[in-house]
Amino acid sequence: MKLELTDQSALRQLPWGDLKSYLDAQGWHLTGRIGDKALVYVPDPTATDAVEILVPARDDLGDYASRMAEAIQILAEREERSALAVYRDLTTSGLDVVRLCAPGADASGAIAIEDGVVLYRETENLMLSAACSVVDARRNYHLRKVTEATDYLKTVRLGPSERGSYVLTVLSPVQPRLGRQQQLDLGEEPFARTVTLRLADALSAAKRAADRALADNAFDPFDAAVSQGVSANLCDAIARLAETARGVDIGLTWARTRPAGRPRQSVHFTPEVGEVLREAAAIFRRSEPMTDRRVTGFVVALDRPVDQFDGNATLRVLIDERPRRVRVRFEEAVYPQVIQAFQDKSAISLRGDLFPTGQRWEIRNPRALQILDDQDGDEADEVPSLESTA
Repeated sequence: MKLELTDQSALRQLPWGDLKSYLDAQGWHLTGRIGDKALVYVPDPTATDAVEILVPARDDLGDYASRMAEAIQILAEREERSALAVYRDLTTSGLDVVRLCAPGADASGAIAIEDGVVLYRETENLMLSAACSVVDARRNYHLRKVTEATDYLKTVRLGPSERGSYVLTVLSPVQPRLGRQQQLDLGEEPFARTVTLRLADALSAAKRAADRALADNAFDPFDAAVSQGVSANLCDAIARLAETARGVDIGLTWARTRPAGRPRQSVHFTPEVGEVLREAAAIFRRSEPMTDRRVTGFVVALDRPVDQFDGNATLRVLIDERPRRVRVRFEEAVYPQVIQAFQDKSAISLRGDLFPTGQRWEIRNPRALQILDDQDGDEADEVPSLESTA
């Protein structure tokens, strides 16, 4: 994009509060006011030079665009960079910015269209997984089921690609902090900021967990990182990004209108680390409990003879389209029904919570047991399925 400082529309759309926040963050000093129209900023109040920036304090001023153009030009000259670069920085003053750099782009910074589709899709999943973790830190999510997270995602925007390989930018608006910029303990952060902070923590935690898991040949580091936002969804998204881009750098910078109290962060993921994360995602999903499910299957074994039955039994059901043996302990009130189903080889239906235990599953809190009289009783031919209550 080419920005002319005479582009009145672009300059009027630039909030004066973003210019003020930029100057505050860069160490400029507020030395005076011109009524309710402008704030006077200087780089050094002890200096004798006459460099100053007048920040319009209202967006309805007739010379608003020219004042913003003048400020951008002064900053560009003092920082020895282009006015366009300054303008872009100003437009992100009220935004937390996530940057994904794909080193695998060609010399012109372009990538294959199918790779681009993957990058955009998995970037969405990355942001959504972080938002879900803020609501409830878990090993795995049905991403579109967490309402607060999906509502947040509607506020996020994709920015223009930046120079340097292929750089995808994600813009997350953040409410400005009122009061002194350095006061970082003014209460609970808005949801949008907690998401980007959680994403930053989760990225670092995922990288550390992958390194430790590879060194120790253990999954424990990933389990320990769940509270920091690491989940199957996050691991999958990073793995696909790293694989598609042949390595990916994910960086975060914080809105200057709401200082985060931490520096810019960047984490690099190689395709090899992506492979570890993909395996971690699979283990997360295999070990995630499935709560409040309706299960149909057959009682294939009782732990004790019928006359000594203590409620412990084994069912055969389908989980993930595969026949599984599932342990369950029934309450005494339903012993007769369980024994009858076992002896008659009748299918049963019940609700319960399925938990992985090593290579097997168990049903906890079994309830609403029914014998399905319309089954043909030949359990070898067909195994009834497991369904959600939804």
